[in-house]
Amino acid sequence: MAFEVYRPRSSSENLVSITKHHIRLGNKMANKLNGDQVEVAYDKDTNILRIRDTDEDGMKITKNKIGARGILNYFDINVTKGNFVAEYSPKDNAVYVNLNKRK
Repeated sequence: MAFEVYRPRSSSENLVSITKHHIRLGNKMANKLNGDQVEVAYDKDTNILRIRDTDEDGMKITKNKIGARGILNYFDINVTKGNFVAEYSPKDNAVYVNLNKRK
């Protein structure tokens, strides 16, 4: 018999998963943000989401998840569910999610 070993990807890669209900940050990305409240912004010209921690008027992040339905509707983002490439910027203390690059 030939067994193949399962190795989870989300803990070692820079990924953000999007469904119609949630934006889920991979462990690596979530650990870089300091708080449990985030601000989500969108640049429609580049199709990039910015997620950064904030102390005031932020969205609650629970178990690395952010509610996505309101965000996707507000910015009129039409993406199908999937994993997207993300980068962390220490200068901005923000995670940038490129909705053009699927993983």
